[in-house]
Amino acid sequence: MTEQADLLSGYYPAEVVNKAFAETPATTTLMDCIFLPGRIPRDLINRISSDQDMLEKQLLAEKPLLSTKIEKHYWNKGSSQREFDAVRLDVYSAVCLADDRHLLEALVSVGGMYKDLSGLTLRQAIELAQLDIDLDKLPQQYFNMLDTKIFTGIYDYFLCDFGRLFEFLNLKNQKANKKTVIKRLTRLSQMLLMLDYEKDGKTLPKYHSRIQLVDSKFIPLLVPSVVKNKRSIRNDTITHLIVGVDKNFTASLRQEGAISRNRFLKVYPQLTGKHSVTDFAKWLDAHKREYLHGKYLTDLIRNYYSNKVRISKQHLSRHINNTLSEVIEKKEILLKDFNLLLQERIRENGKADVMLVYLGEDNKGLK
Repeated sequence: MTEQADLLSGYYPAEVVNKAFAETPATTTLMDCIFLPGRIPRDLINRISSDQDMLEKQLLAEKPLLSTKIEKHYWNKGSSQREFDAVRLDVYSAVCLADDRHLLEALVSVGGMYKDLSGLTLRQAIELAQLDIDLDKLPQQYFNMLDTKIFTGIYDYFLCDFGRLFEFLNLKNQKANKKTVIKRLTRLSQMLLMLDYEKDGKTLPKYHSRIQLVDSKFIPLLVPSVVKNKRSIRNDTITHLIVGVDKNFTASLRQEGAISRNRFLKVYPQLTGKHSVTDFAKWLDAHKREYLHGKYLTDLIRNYYSNKVRISKQHLSRHINNTLSEVIEKKEILLKDFNLLLQERIRENGKADVMLVYLGEDNKGLK
């Protein structure tokens, strides 16, 4: 960390964290496939509901809701070589969406970060942040635990300012969107991931991981000074959240991640939409531009969807077309920040499509 950070006692404001970790990865490539685009596929719901034996096992956490095997070609090469060559990933309890993933990565990127809250009380955590937090507005549950050591070393804890978060997410800072954030965090805290690592087809027991991405105790706070209209403050008004993110996830960002924090914060507020354009842009951004050069956008979007552990095959063509249209709407951003030109072409089959043309490394500073 910087000298400025070293002077702080256990809490690093977002500005300090962003400066210190500007070039570290901000998005996951290890777990991205389990976050489903759009909504839960209808055929997955039908498959589960039609198999009562399977449903019973899933309710009893004896069978996963989703399961996949991940293999990366670079795990067997050079400086990136790992002791494993595949990861089995099983999802229990809840299934999360691509928007949940984006929120999680946003929290890590825009929030201030605590050095280590294990062994500290909630009151101490609040004091470390040096914000004028109204303790009387804490939910009763957490007010009663002010002097209780409620934090654990399993998680990295972040203090998120809703104003900063919604600016990044390109959303209005309003109550309805705050409720959506809480709903997504609840889902993230309920999803249980089981990771088993393999080498040459054999499981490596010492690497087994059991991950709940978010601590179920995410703590809503009110800083009255950031509320412009003081008369609008109610008992449920919140401006900040303390959120714990599993250290396995934050470690995976460093080890298996893509897209620097600097680039993520600068580029992705422009890449919002209703049809997976944000998640697809991350998938695109994680690939070398030379790989993308000369490929058709429809094929790349189809590959993106096929990378997900589960998609709705029934409506896949519609999803691809919706995402295609949304990406084309962002063509100026792809040109400016990805250095990718979208060119309309007629394919061999006579159908219109869009080809990606890589223009070189002019935007190297943002990569």
